[in-house]
Amino acid sequence: MMVEKLVIVQTKLPEDVLAELKKKTGEKTTKEALAKAIDHYLECSNIEPTPKVSGAKKRRSGRLPVYLNNIFEQYKITASND
Repeated sequence: MMVEKLVIVQTKLPEDVLAELKKKTGEKTTKEALAKAIDHYLECSNIEPTPKVSGAKKRRSGRLPVYLNNIFEQYKITASND
């Protein structure tokens, strides 16, 4: 018997998109509708891979450590005085 490894994921979706997904999949819960849609995506032979976008910038999240924030602030002051 093989034990499945489960991973919990989160995403932001507008309510109207979730409502449409539930309608199309025939499921009442968001969890089941998403699971059904993902299964279909993985098994469907008509889906082409999405091309990778080159040059996309990664967003930073969170705050800077205090020492880095101080360095950046000093740099901004120095740069604006030049």
